[in-house]
Amino acid sequence: MRASQPAINVPPVTLGLIALTFGAYALLRLLMSDALWLVYDAFGFVPARYSGGAGFGWPAFVAPFSYLFLHGDWMHLAVNLVTLAAFGSGVERRVGGATTLSLFFLCGLVAAGAHYAVYPDSVDPVIGASGAISGLMAGALLVLRERGHMGGQPLVYLAALWILAFTLPDLIGLDAAGGARVAWVAHIGGFVAGLVLFQVFVRRSS
Repeated sequence: MRASQPAINVPPVTLGLIALTFGAYALLRLLMSDALWLVYDAFGFVPARYSGGAGFGWPAFVAPFSYLFLHGDWMHLAVNLVTLAAFGSGVERRVGGATTLSLFFLCGLVAAGAHYAVYPDSVDPVIGASGAISGLMAGALLVLRERGHMGGQPLVYLAALWILAFTLPDLIGLDAAGGARVAWVAHIGGFVAGLVLFQVFVRRSS
């Protein structure tokens, strides 16, 4: 008799990130609109905070990580949780939970840095885990290539298509849900970081 599969077949670290992200969103939904924007401003990544255009203060130390757990609406949250489950699971099964967690936060940090490099004076807070998830997506692509499931397509072509998918909305002036702008530079930064860091982690563990 074959053993039954678990109802939720997501590795523990990825599942923990999903639960934490969902919990943060659910908790913030209890706040009034004005208080919610104060949270976004304090814990979102605001580039001007580091270029002198806004007060530095304690948020500057936590925002490069806390912004990953803030989301604007249910659609923003749902897309990120689905992609986190898909890409995070594949990466975690290949390299383990600790490495997946490191990859998530490092790619999120690089994503914020990339956004800052292009928009250093912006006072608009960047929120969402998309940059970090882009890094996990890059890792998942490398896992597929490692297993021979890339259909013979060079990785650079798939990477170019992924980057184009992020830049196109901004190039044609398409807004995200709620009228927010898509932080496409952060997405690209996280993706490129994932391509590099995943290979570094794999080599160190081999």
